[in-house]
Amino acid sequence: MFNAILATAAKAAAPAAQSAAAPAQQTQTNPMGMLLLMGGAFILMFWMMSRSNKKQQQKREELLDSITKGTEVMLASGIYGTVSAVQDKIFTVEIADRVFVKVNRAGIHDVIRPEEPAAEEKKEEKKEDKADK
Repeated sequence: MFNAILATAAKAAAPAAQSAAAPAQQTQTNPMGMLLLMGGAFILMFWMMSRSNKKQQQKREELLDSITKGTEVMLASGIYGTVSAVQDKIFTVEIADRVFVKVNRAGIHDVIRPEEPAAEEKKEEKKEDKADK
């Protein structure tokens, strides 16, 4: 009787052992395919980063092209002033009453929009209203 149980268990275990060995053989992958996949992912990532940089650079160029006489700017050094003259690549910026500095185009960090301070004041007023309540 014991031999019959062992024989039955051996017959049942034999197909299971064969099926367990079969997936092990199927899991072998082609290393060339993996290299192509990794290379494609690298190229895609590089393309996305360069595209983002191009958009930022184009936005900055548009910002610098929009500067005219009377535009308020912030220099790269953190000094605020008003553009009084525009040449090819040089801006003359008035940083105080009758104090002018010549700045290279790359020295302009940001253009100050007139509506920005008003928006900040409104935010401060809202904070004060909430604090009063």
